Amino acid sequence: MEKKYKAALYGRLSREDGDNLESESIKNQREYLRRYLEKQADISLVAEYFDDGYTGGNFNRPGWKKLMQAIEDKKIDTILTKDLSRMGRDYIKMGDYIERIFPEKRIRYIAINDDIDTAYETPGLDYLQFKLLFNDFYLKDGSKKIRKVIRSKKEQGQYTGWKGIYGYKRDPKDRHKLLVDEAVRDVVVRMFALAKQGYGPKGIADLFSKEKIPNPSTYANLNRGIKKETSTLWCDRTVGELLENPTYIGHLTQGKRKKVSYKSKKEVRIPKEDWIIVKNTHEAIIDEETFYTVQELLKKNKHNPYKKKDYLLRGFLYCKECGHHIGINTSQDKKRRYCACCYYTAHSKFHVCSPHAINYDQLEQMVLEELRNLANTWVDSAWFLEKVKEAMLKKDAHETIEKQICSVKAKIKQVTGYMDKAYLDKLDDKIDCAQYERLHLSWQEELERLTKKKQDLEKALAQYTQQKSKQECESLKDKIDSFLSFKNPKRELLVQLLDKIEISEDKTIEIHYKFGD
Repeated sequence: MEKKYKAALYGRLSREDGDNLESESIKNQREYLRRYLEKQADISLVAEYFDDGYTGGNFNRPGWKKLMQAIEDKKIDTILTKDLSRMGRDYIKMGDYIERIFPEKRIRYIAINDDIDTAYETPGLDYLQFKLLFNDFYLKDGSKKIRKVIRSKKEQGQYTGWKGIYGYKRDPKDRHKLLVDEAVRDVVVRMFALAKQGYGPKGIADLFSKEKIPNPSTYANLNRGIKKETSTLWCDRTVGELLENPTYIGHLTQGKRKKVSYKSKKEVRIPKEDWIIVKNTHEAIIDEETFYTVQELLKKNKHNPYKKKDYLLRGFLYCKECGHHIGINTSQDKKRRYCACCYYTAHSKFHVCSPHAINYDQLEQMVLEELRNLANTWVDSAWFLEKVKEAMLKKDAHETIEKQICSVKAKIKQVTGYMDKAYLDKLDDKIDCAQYERLHLSWQEELERLTKKKQDLEKALAQYTQQKSKQECESLKDKIDSFLSFKNPKRELLVQLLDKIEISEDKTIEIHYKFGD
C-alpha cells in the first residue's frame, strides 16, 4: 500500500527579496503550493505556516517555530516550499536542516522550483550546496545594499529608527524627522540638570528608579522577553548614553551601533569619532552650554557616580610621578580629609610610587585662592576671555573633528590599498578584467565618498571658530563673575577653567589651566 504523506505548506517573505516582493508574495506562494499539491495523490494537506516580513538569515520566526512544533507532535511528516530561499538563506543552518535534522526526524522536504524532493534522488539534490551558497550570498549582498541606503539617509540627516529616541518621537507627517515628546521633555531636562549639579549616571538612575519614573524601554512599551522586577528600573549605562547623545542639542546622531554580522541581531558599540552626526536637524531640548558642561563633568565624575561625598576637586587631581589619579579619602575618625595616590593605595605592597598624602581642605583653599587671584587679575581683560573661549572651542569640537579626520584618513589609506591590490591581482592574472573593473568601480565610489567626508570635516574644523556668537562670550564673562561672587564655586564652573592639578611627592602643587599658553 502506498504511503500517504501528511504535509505542511511553508512560505516566507521579507524586504530582502527586493524586486520580487510581488511575485513572491505570501498569497502567490500559497496558491502555487496548493496547485502543486492537487497533482500529488500521495500527499494530503494538513497545515499551512507563513512568515510575512521575516528575514531568511535566521529561523527565529513564529510560523517556522509552529511548524517545528507540529513535527515534534508528529502531526506532519512533509514540508513543501516554493524554493529553497523561501525556507531560508542561511547556508549552514539550511544544510543542517536538510541533511541532518529532517532525515533524523523522517521528514520529507520538497522545494518545487529547485527540483528537490528528499524522498527521491531528484537532480536538484546534486546541486544543493551550490544553491544554498548562492542564496546565502544573495542575503549578504542584499544586506550590504540595504546598509548603504540606510547610511546614505543618515548622512543626509534623515532619522532611520523605527521609534524616536527617549525625549523625541517621529513626526507623523515625515517619519524621517523628530519632534520633541512633550510627555518626557521635563525628564530629559531634569536629567541634564542633575548631571550639571554633579550627579553621575548611577546616581541619576537610582533617583529616577526610586521616584518610579518609567525608564525608556518601559515608556516605549518595548517587549524584551520575560519581565523581571528590575525591568522597570533605570540603568546607569542607559543614562550615560542619553547624557552623551548630541541629539538633545538638535544634532541628529546615528550610527552608534552596528550588527556583528548580517546573520546576527547582536550589536556592538561604535567609537564616538565614527558616529554620524548631522547638525541642526530638529528642535533642541538642551542648550549647548549645558550639554558640553555635562560632558566635562561626566569625565570628572567617572570614579564617583553618586553626588554624595562630592568633593570640589575630585577628578582634577593627578600624581606627578606616576600619572594616576589622586583619590580623596576620610580618616577613620571622620575629622580629616586627605589625598593619596590611587596607584600607590592599590599596589602599596609592591612599593610602586608613594602616598603623596596631603590635607584636602588646605589644598582646596589654596587652589581656590589661586583661581580667585588669577580671575581678579584678568577678569576685565579681553585676553582672559579670549583664552577661555579658545579653550572651550577646542574642548567642544576640535578634538572630536580631528579624531574623525584621522579615522577617515585611515579608511582612505585602507581603500587605496585595496585598489592597489586589485590592480596587482589583475596583472598576475588572479582576476580577469571584468572582475577588476567591478572591484575598481566599487572602491572608487567608496574613495570618493570618504574624500568628500574628509573635505567636509576639514572645512568644518576651519570654520568652527567663526561659529561662536557674542552671546557665548557674554556667557563666559558671566561665569567668571559668578566665580568671583561665591566663596565656594560649583564644579560646573571649575571644569571650564581647570584642566588638571598635579601633586608631586614633595607636595608641590602644579595647576594646569585650560586657557594656559
